[in-house]
Amino acid sequence: MFVVWVDPGSYLNISYQKALQFFDAFDNQVALNSSQFAQARNADEIFQINAQQKLAGVLVVEGGHAIENDLEKLKTFYHRGMRYLTITWNNSLDWATSAEDSRTTTRGLSDFGRQVIRTLDSLGVIIDVSHVGIKTIQDILATTKNPIIASHSGARALRNHYRNLYDDQIVAIANSGGVIGVVFYPYFLSSSGTTNIATVIKHIDHIVKLVGIDYVALGSDFDGIGSTPVGLSDVSKLPALTMALLKAGYSNAEVKKILGGNFLRVFRQVCH
Repeated sequence: MFVVWVDPGSYLNISYQKALQFFDAFDNQVALNSSQFAQARNADEIFQINAQQKLAGVLVVEGGHAIENDLEKLKTFYHRGMRYLTITWNNSLDWATSAEDSRTTTRGLSDFGRQVIRTLDSLGVIIDVSHVGIKTIQDILATTKNPIIASHSGARALRNHYRNLYDDQIVAIANSGGVIGVVFYPYFLSSSGTTNIATVIKHIDHIVKLVGIDYVALGSDFDGIGSTPVGLSDVSKLPALTMALLKAGYSNAEVKKILGGNFLRVFRQVCH
């Protein structure tokens, strides 16, 4: 399975119109490279595209600020192909609180925020809670009927950072049927910031021991981090991580789940 997740770039806090411009640019790239690249909106399309020896691209948006408090704009993103929405970035919204906010444990979803979650469910868009505040994640899990993901987070038991997940949050996401993608950013993995492939595997091991093999994935965040673990500088190094997982005792079937099978299960269930 060969898939690229295409994100407009949350760190810019892009507007709705800027996001649409990015979607237009994505469409242009698909048209210009149609022999090698195509857009996928569900799991079946990924396999169909890969069977043609092409790369499948899935549009995602990181940061609910881009919908500008308008459900119709959210629906437009869906119709353009967006298939998961990261609810917040580091900045909180009127309707959802981020993990970086001092109110993370006390302020969650507003009534409008719950409307957003229900709309995502009805459309078939995956809800991503990386960057999202503690109370907001609780409120999302109480509202959604679908499995959710944390696309790029670490285990807080190993690295006490606000961007990482407590064990009870990992359990709750797994209980929803969801997946945690382990981030590669060194300072989310270790307080020293000195990390390597073994550090990433420690976070994978922790999640597997806590909830099982079916709820962990890779969430590198290569497009959003300025440094990487030693040995994982870019996607070309992922085979080294695969080999390290096998040497650590994971079976071929388990490694396939970590490398994409677990996320594909959620994608198939939510995105029709």
